[in-house]
Amino acid sequence: MSGFFNVVKKIGKKSNALYLHLIFSRIGMPEHQKIKNVVVIGAGNLATHLALALHRKGINVIQVLNRSREAGERLARRVSAGFNNDLGGADFGADLYILAVSDSAIEEVARNLKLKDQLLVHTSGSVGMASLSGASSNLGVFYPLQTFSKDRRINFSNIPVCIEANRSENEEKLLQLARLISKKAVLINSEQRKVLHMTAVFAGNFSSFMYTIAEDLLKKHGVPFGLLKPLIQQTAATAKHDDVFSRQTGPAVRGDTKIMDEHLEMLARHGAYMEIYDLISKSIIKHKSRND
Repeated sequence: MSGFFNVVKKIGKKSNALYLHLIFSRIGMPEHQKIKNVVVIGAGNLATHLALALHRKGINVIQVLNRSREAGERLARRVSAGFNNDLGGADFGADLYILAVSDSAIEEVARNLKLKDQLLVHTSGSVGMASLSGASSNLGVFYPLQTFSKDRRINFSNIPVCIEANRSENEEKLLQLARLISKKAVLINSEQRKVLHMTAVFAGNFSSFMYTIAEDLLKKHGVPFGLLKPLIQQTAATAKHDDVFSRQTGPAVRGDTKIMDEHLEMLARHGAYMEIYDLISKSIIKHKSRND
């Protein structure tokens, strides 16, 4: 290893970080630097799934901190952890503190944790790492890109985990941890993560609401929603390819105004749905004209 340290001394700070990344990617991080013990702050959907995923991979969740005793104790039991509903009772012997709380609570909770140099991360897609400034000298973001429900078991290995940290050594620690539970751990900065989170609303939340509209309209006419499920599955499969718009189908991309006008007439008694149909159809037509 002496040759390794001699090389590190000869290269600049930026190159040093890159070299460390390459070295640790090849040989793995030294055992004493790996994250082994974590404290999870929060007991909601994301906190629950993340704590369980880490626990299953042998990471020691030593404590759950949560305002609600019932939810916090329930999660603590599932991961064999201690519990406290007061931030003042935090266990300061962990390698990592994971803030899995609402976006609006991140800054206040981080400040009240009163850490010094312990590694602290939040799990938000829309809040910058700077929100943790002053809470510790070692900061980061550990953002699993997925929607979570407590009642539905999720295979964490298929969930991308987006990593950001204020130091290269913290990046490596978080990447190593992410790779334990996920096949896809990536470095993404705060600005990129915010864009990713915003586009996830389009791809996930908005598309889900489109299904809700379809289900509502079908129910009003006594038609089973299940008839659309093969189409929904095929559409989702299409999205796995690049250049998604090249596979766009439907009356708008064909420029079939006759069918669109008929659909708008059918939706006349459903004002909000009619506006959504019209806006999206026009957006598809405009997008096509820009790309033709």
